[in-house]
Amino acid sequence: MKTFLKLTTAGVIIFIAIFSAACDKKLAGESQAMELKTAPDFDLEKFGGGRAKLSDYRGKVVILDFWAIRCPPCRMEIPNFVDLQQKYGDKRLAILGISLDQNPNRVLPSFVRQYQINYPILLFDGRVDKVYGGIIGIPTTFVINRKGKIYKRYVGFRSKQVFEEDIKTLLN
Repeated sequence: MKTFLKLTTAGVIIFIAIFSAACDKKLAGESQAMELKTAPDFDLEKFGGGRAKLSDYRGKVVILDFWAIRCPPCRMEIPNFVDLQQKYGDKRLAILGISLDQNPNRVLPSFVRQYQINYPILLFDGRVDKVYGGIIGIPTTFVINRKGKIYKRYVGFRSKQVFEEDIKTLLN
């Protein structure tokens, strides 16, 4: 029985890995289809006070990340975004995180402190996901060029190197 469970578990893990790879290939094609469409503007409340519009960041490369605390891949990406913001923030990069969490004012304070998030966290308004074509999974991250055009869309975890290559390309 234990051998059967081990084989079944291994089979499930292999299936998930293959399915994920296939999805990544399909979604990579989606990112190219969205290339150079104007990123929809928004006006969202900032965690900690104030408001932010995407148009406030025109002239900068923007990484716009839809995420939630309950999402392990989202939490894995955040330290990378903190590093990228620190490295390229003074070179016209802006990272914006849109929290999809329920009760954000209750759950975000300790999380933002723990992860030392150094970029604005915006609060989901129930609409912004729709103007970005719907969010089918999180994290979903848009890379937006300095003219406000969508350069790429990523669904799922991506390494720091993926985003850094995009940033370097768009800052040149």
